[in-house]
Amino acid sequence: MEFLLSPSDWSAVLIAAAVAAVFGFLLGRRGLGEARRNTQRLTTDVARLEGQSREQTRLASKMRNEQRSLSNLSRFLPGLARELNNSYLDPNDIPKHIFDLTEKIFEPQQMLLFLVRSPGEGVANIQEIYLRDQRGLGEIPADATRVRVGEGKIGWVAENKVEMVGDDWLNLSRTDGRNVGDNHPAFRLSLVGPLVHHGEDQDYLIGVLCIGDPAIRPRDEKLVLQMITNLGSIAYRNVRNVRALREQANHDGLTGLLNKRQFMKSLGILIDAAGRRAQALAVFMFDIDYFKRYNDSNGHQAGDEILRGVAEVLRRNLRPQDLAGRYGGEEFIVAMPLADGPKAFQAAERIREAIATHPFAHRETQPDGVLSISGGIALFPVDGQNSTELIRHADQGLYNAKAAGRNRVGRHKSFDIGDTDTDVLGPRTEPSGLGNPTRRLAR
Repeated sequence: MEFLLSPSDWSAVLIAAAVAAVFGFLLGRRGLGEARRNTQRLTTDVARLEGQSREQTRLASKMRNEQRSLSNLSRFLPGLARELNNSYLDPNDIPKHIFDLTEKIFEPQQMLLFLVRSPGEGVANIQEIYLRDQRGLGEIPADATRVRVGEGKIGWVAENKVEMVGDDWLNLSRTDGRNVGDNHPAFRLSLVGPLVHHGEDQDYLIGVLCIGDPAIRPRDEKLVLQMITNLGSIAYRNVRNVRALREQANHDGLTGLLNKRQFMKSLGILIDAAGRRAQALAVFMFDIDYFKRYNDSNGHQAGDEILRGVAEVLRRNLRPQDLAGRYGGEEFIVAMPLADGPKAFQAAERIREAIATHPFAHRETQPDGVLSISGGIALFPVDGQNSTELIRHADQGLYNAKAAGRNRVGRHKSFDIGDTDTDVLGPRTEPSGLGNPTRRLAR
């Protein structure tokens, strides 16, 4: 049996086939678009997951670094606190301690510490610089070793006494509208903080700490920076306070010279050094002539002024290596390292003459119108090999000077100064009985 299609039937078939082809094409294109969209979604999801993974890796690394930093700090801080609280802390060691702590926390490539030479005295320049550099900076250029307060980022922090970190410099509201430049291209100023002593009425700048290219950035890095700078400030202030207390404890409150206790301690050290090195050493002891008469005539307040004045004249006439103290009352004592007999008498005479010619107030009330001293000298080792023997013989020379008429320098008989056979030197040449040298004459 044969089926024959008419032309109209063929047309219908062709139309149906075309419709089917178009429909199939549209379905295929739709599937392809869907596949592409699925691919794009997958790509986006993969990128997002990769980004999340990287961020998680970064956060994990940051947490590990912060944990390491915190662990380093917890191990290092107790020992550092003990060092900084040591009453014999050397101020030259403080920069090392600050750098060690900074390195434990931040692991930076560069650390700079600028110090004001005289905090609280209006010094215009930060004059001392310490450096620890991991980048091979080497010697600091001469033009960068001093920073004027207010100059560049370091000077800005010094002037304003606030910490600056990272993008703080880009925030003009933090810098009062100023674009603050770097101080030197070699300096890395990632974190900059001031060392400040907070006084009762005023804050005093001690220095500025600069941290460059830190490998670790703690979450509260500005607070951590404040902790470091505050510890440094406390250390420097502690050193200065202890030094001031030690000065007060070792010096006479009226004259500013060493007190007897500290002088005797220092004299013992000088004698020991002179013995080990086979060097000369002299002790010059003197008191003010007729000091009781001066006090009775002019009052004890005027007498205190005389003691201060004699001490000042004495200071101006000492050699750089000499050591002076107030021995007690109106008695003064001087240790003269490297001084043999002639040199010791020359130095003692210079002191005696300077006091005798100084225009002290009310000196006209004194005998001969002069406020004078009488003194004695003893030499190491011929007059003694310890402080007790030397002072006893110097005191005996003082008695000889008193007995010979005052306003002169006496000597102990056991040595010869090479230019006289008498026991006293001074402006007066008339002979005088020495009497008993162990008996104190009227002052």
